[in-house]
Amino acid sequence: MTAEDRHEQILDITHAIVDAEGFHAATLNRIAAEAGVSRTVLYQQFGDLPGLFVALVDREAARAGTWFAEAVAQSPPPTDRDGAFTHAFAEVLRAVDAHPATWRLFLFPPQGAPPELHARLVQAQSFVREYFMSVLLSINPDLPDPEYTAHILNAAGDELLRLRLTEPDAATHERLLAHVRRLTPALLRQAV
Repeated sequence: MTAEDRHEQILDITHAIVDAEGFHAATLNRIAAEAGVSRTVLYQQFGDLPGLFVALVDREAARAGTWFAEAVAQSPPPTDRDGAFTHAFAEVLRAVDAHPATWRLFLFPPQGAPPELHARLVQAQSFVREYFMSVLLSINPDLPDPEYTAHILNAAGDELLRLRLTEPDAATHERLLAHVRRLTPALLRQAV
């Protein structure tokens, strides 16, 4: 196994433990045993346990950021009123279904998470709100308070994604997208 493959394998094992049981369960001994390596390999790859956690958080933040950027890039132009939001949300839903552990990490930060997780979460939320504000302002440059409207859209989107992760049988794509289609025009009325 190459060093890069081993690096990814260790991150995958760590992520699986964290996703199932939280950061407190991801000890160096357990990760090394499940990876079939010595603790020395972990130290060589990541420095220490906090370094391993930061590497995991950074990898998953980059993945989620890429998936969000791809969802936004595939959306209709902002002049399509609520279509841009609905389409982007549909694409993010697909990413959540394809990679639930990544999204759980950020939508349900486990206890004992390193501060870097919360810092990446703040950065991601800021990025999402900037996207929302740019769409809102392209619809109406005189929008009274695009910042707060973006906060509302971000909070609503996060909650709907949480529902998808916790209640997948009830929170179907159809149901969630229908809700986004109903919610978005109500929020955008102030933008008309």
